[in-house]
Amino acid sequence: MEAGKYLFDVSMSYVNPGWQDRYCTLVKKIDCYLKKQYAGYFADLQLYQTGPMNYVVVAVYYDVPGVQDKLAEILHYVNEEYRNAVGHNVRRKQILKFDMAKKLHGQSGSCSCQRE
Repeated sequence: MEAGKYLFDVSMSYVNPGWQDRYCTLVKKIDCYLKKQYAGYFADLQLYQTGPMNYVVVAVYYDVPGVQDKLAEILHYVNEEYRNAVGHNVRRKQILKFDMAKKLHGQSGSCSCQRE
């Protein structure tokens, strides 16, 4: 695993009133589980609150061989946990899914950008 090489999935969540604490607990539970079960692939789950009921979740994966193969298994677990813990009380929208996006720039050792 090369230090500093990561892939990201970013999603936004709208949480129904009264479900915020349960939602935050769920995200922390998922983070701990993924760090234990997928230590070679999963790096971190970051949770940001952008409004009273709005959140952004950043899932960070190591950019290593096999990570895309494990992604379906990981996402199956995450979706089941969401369904069982919060049901329809959280609506998620995927903003960036690393396996569906073409990376155009970043995380390289060199940059051909000119400083002005």
